[in-house]
Amino acid sequence: MQILSGKAIMEQIVVGRLNFYRRPSPQIHMYTQGGWRQEINRFHRAQQTAILELNTLYHRALNQVGEGVASIFSIHGMLLEDHDYVELVRSLIEGQSATAEYAVQMAEVSFSAAFSAMDSPYMQARAVDIRDISQRVLRALMGGRQTLLMDEPAILVADEYLPSEVMDFDQRRLLGLVTRKGSLDSHTAMLVRAYHIPAIVEVNIPPRCEGHLALMDGYTGNVYVDPEQEHLDQLRELYQANGRPKGHALGVK
Repeated sequence: MQILSGKAIMEQIVVGRLNFYRRPSPQIHMYTQGGWRQEINRFHRAQQTAILELNTLYHRALNQVGEGVASIFSIHGMLLEDHDYVELVRSLIEGQSATAEYAVQMAEVSFSAAFSAMDSPYMQARAVDIRDISQRVLRALMGGRQTLLMDEPAILVADEYLPSEVMDFDQRRLLGLVTRKGSLDSHTAMLVRAYHIPAIVEVNIPPRCEGHLALMDGYTGNVYVDPEQEHLDQLRELYQANGRPKGHALGVK
């Protein structure tokens, strides 16, 4: 058994197989074959498509978990229309004959790095929002769709999760989320709490653990890889004795 430590977002216990989530990485061309005006028009069409999608997510979250959490997607819409963000994309297209895709990708890198370098943990967490809105615009530009289907119940592992990805995962099969990075102050963490998804961040979990059975202990922030049956039994007895909720495979999720 291997014990890995992190920071728990939710005080829940779940057991399941580890499944490493790999975000698609599209190939992007730097220079446009057409004129810069055409690329700027493509960007603005994709921007408006993304804003409409965010409005749909806002209303979905509003109906499910309320205004406080749904406002995340209103904020994303405002970020997409932020003057500095839009002007950087436009200047890269016009000044470097860049494709709309490349310009959006460079704006993502620039703005997320700027937020990450700030002193405030709250502002640092906004870097994830920039990555989220930029990836949404890129999908609109390239005709892609967000497909987050799961074949079987699993604990998903990734470097980080974007807020909109939390909305798109199949929660019937999603047992929990583990991240190598992440933040307790992020909008992703806010969504995880609202939807009661077991999650632990800042866990240095190696790729060789994929497919292994793991136990997420949201009370201690530990992830137990290949837990022994004796350990599972001890946890069941401990949390039953203390009147705490039990996790999937220990009782209920």
